[in-house]
Amino acid sequence: MARISEQTIEKVRSGSDIVEVIQGYVQIKQRGRNFFGLCPFHNEKTPSFSVNSDKQIFKCFGCGLGGGVINFIMEIEKLEFKDSIIFLAEHSGIEIELSQSYGGANDIVQQLLTIHEQASKIFIDNFNTDSGKKIYSHLLKRGLTKETIKMFSLGYSVNETQQLLKYFQDQKYSSDALLKCGLFVDTKKGYIDRFKSRIIFPIHNPTGKTIAFSGRIFKDSKIAKYVNSPETPIYHKSNVLYGLHESKHHIRTLKSAVVVEGYFDYLQLFQSGINNVVAISGTAFTDKHAQLLRRYTNNIFLAYDGDKAGIAAAIKAGYILLRHGHDAKILNLPKDIDPDDWVHKEGADPFKEAMKNSSNILDFHMNNGQFDISEESGKFNFIEEALNEISQINDSVYRELQIQSLSSIVQVSENSIYEKLNNIINSKNRYKSNEKKSSVSELKSSINLLQEELIKLCFVKDLNVRSLIFNHLDKNWITVQKLEELYDIIYIHLKSEHPPIVSIILNEIKDSEERSFLSGLLFDLEDIEGSMKMAKDCLIRLEEHYLKNKHINLREKLKSETDKNINDTINEISIIENSLKDITLKYDDVKEI
Repeated sequence: MARISEQTIEKVRSGSDIVEVIQGYVQIKQRGRNFFGLCPFHNEKTPSFSVNSDKQIFKCFGCGLGGGVINFIMEIEKLEFKDSIIFLAEHSGIEIELSQSYGGANDIVQQLLTIHEQASKIFIDNFNTDSGKKIYSHLLKRGLTKETIKMFSLGYSVNETQQLLKYFQDQKYSSDALLKCGLFVDTKKGYIDRFKSRIIFPIHNPTGKTIAFSGRIFKDSKIAKYVNSPETPIYHKSNVLYGLHESKHHIRTLKSAVVVEGYFDYLQLFQSGINNVVAISGTAFTDKHAQLLRRYTNNIFLAYDGDKAGIAAAIKAGYILLRHGHDAKILNLPKDIDPDDWVHKEGADPFKEAMKNSSNILDFHMNNGQFDISEESGKFNFIEEALNEISQINDSVYRELQIQSLSSIVQVSENSIYEKLNNIINSKNRYKSNEKKSSVSELKSSINLLQEELIKLCFVKDLNVRSLIFNHLDKNWITVQKLEELYDIIYIHLKSEHPPIVSIILNEIKDSEERSFLSGLLFDLEDIEGSMKMAKDCLIRLEEHYLKNKHINLREKLKSETDKNINDTINEISIIENSLKDITLKYDDVKEI
């Protein structure tokens, strides 16, 4: 099994600046000593996602997620630990050596990425076949340039059932990887290639790695127009936007993104100079797509086909974008035409003009939702549909802005619309109240907070403080299980000359909840004084709490003891009482280093 040494992991960790890495995913701005931005892991309007450059950690104070740079890549790219190391090494230009043997879950991702890369090269080489040359000419006639075809690695799957299968059977890949790659289909006659006699569009992740394919027929046929890769360990279509790897820098620069439905739409717009474009891939627009776009911009233009299906899909996508706080608009395309054909025939200028004149979601919905607004019933139906969508916006300010817009559009008072909105929300709440209620977290007691302070003190610069904890703390004094588990990881670092490195400790924590908890605990560690007096007071109070609880339990035990055991219990109680009296004395002679 391929392994990465601890030295290499540390080399990658220390060579990957967390601010620089996260800026590739999230718009963060420096305020004081930390950086802040909108969390990429949950929907929010007010920035609660923070990055601490000094400690090389991140923490979202909204959803609670936190960790170091490796943990961030694991979460954002959905990678295993080892694959995150490889990912960061490639990002930072750090060379790492891996054995060529494969095995285990951690190697599957790397195998699948390699398989897709090789499959893409085979599809490209297929342009050199007789049938492939015809397909290449077909693409040129469709308006794509040679440069575009090359840039996006378009290819062709030959009219054979086992071209890829025969190739990969001769390679040293695990059977598990070949089963999970999605390139083959199990039939009554055995496994065959999923893609056959189709134009191939490779699908990439944001870093440009090939993770899936879509195959399109190139002439009229009764078979499906598109065949797409199934979901695999490296491909989750609701998390993927086609072309983002090439467009993300343009989106950031222009501070807006154009979303289209098709691959040809994307390619035509991109090569026409509209580079801030992405396309959905094999699925309808989802909440995760909206969250993904939030990493780059909040200004979205939807450019869907001008037919009924395209209009309906655009309205649905528009409301999803509103739920996630986007400033979303929909282009009014000519009837029954798609962006590909329009830009191919008319050039980019009419499309850019349509962007300038695009409609907000509510206006577009009213004008294209087949409502007869001149009739009261039509107006009522539109208001009801719009409010059902608006009621799902969690941010109260943004929801109020949509209510104001709706009131202005339909010429109905805001009070009346709010009354109807409240009825809708109350109806939903009544439904939710019948569902199982989630448990409410218990309030932290003072002793829990004290134990958290103890963990913080383990990271202060003063070696005297850390040594005091190392020498005097009894782990039994820690009553919160997750804090006890954290201390088990930390305590071996306490007597080191330098304080524990937060990002290294975080990498040692396997449980994501514990990792996020510690990130939040230590995020503003500079604000803690970390004096010897504070450490002594903390230890004294923890021991007192432990001894008092033990004293109470023994006195309860005494009530049910037999004559034979009473003296032993009385002696234990006496020892504890004496210990409580002398608890501060053992710290008086502590000498600083």
